[in-house]
Amino acid sequence: MSAARLNFHRASRATANPRRSEAGFTLLELLLATAIGAIVLLVVNSTFFAALRLHNTTHEKIDRDLLLQRTLNIMRRDFAGIMLPANPQATTNTLSGQLVSDAVSTNSMDNVGERVTPDITTTSGKIDGWSPFSELQTVSYYLTSAADGGRGKDLVRVVSRNLLPAAEAIAEGVTLLPGVVSAAISYFDGDYWADTWDSTTTSTLPTAIKFSLVLAARGNAGYRADPAPIELIVPVIVSTPTSAQLAADAAATPAP
Repeated sequence: MSAARLNFHRASRATANPRRSEAGFTLLELLLATAIGAIVLLVVNSTFFAALRLHNTTHEKIDRDLLLQRTLNIMRRDFAGIMLPANPQATTNTLSGQLVSDAVSTNSMDNVGERVTPDITTTSGKIDGWSPFSELQTVSYYLTSAADGGRGKDLVRVVSRNLLPAAEAIAEGVTLLPGVVSAAISYFDGDYWADTWDSTTTSTLPTAIKFSLVLAARGNAGYRADPAPIELIVPVIVSTPTSAQLAADAAATPAP
């Protein structure tokens, strides 16, 4: 075999089986790369779960606020639609009812819950094609033990649509707002707020009704105080003849 041909075969074998001239990764480099990758994954994981917690917390707060606003809107309609009290001596107009804060009804909820408001006859009922009742209904509000076992109580709205029942009336209770620590109602007579009202004695209605409630603090109750009370003030537009006469007498009386 000639020298040129031998050199050609040697060059071909060298090309087909090249020998690596560069060195591989060292153990220290592999450990360093693994540590950097773990740090990057830890940062990504922390950022992701922090964003997820913020997302869940924000949506939970939005849901609570929407539930609170819905509850306040329902109560606003109930108080704003209050009916004129019936004449105690009259045998007609029995659907109007009376606003008596100390009255005890035969509602079954009185045995299982804490009554917050008296029975209020109002025009807040919805008329639809499935219910045989008018817009008149009797509503009352109670505080009951939390159904989920959490802190605070449940605010329950009890509705009676049939105001002239042939048998015992069945009231329908719906939980409006969980996590309530306390709730109270007061009545404005034009000068002062009172905790009680009796339309059978005064033949009048308050000029405004205030409903206040305190929500339970979120998180660890040992480190967080209950929030400030939430107050809903609803003016009472309707006026009884006695109220109109009192207002006229007050306007006619000269100022001292």
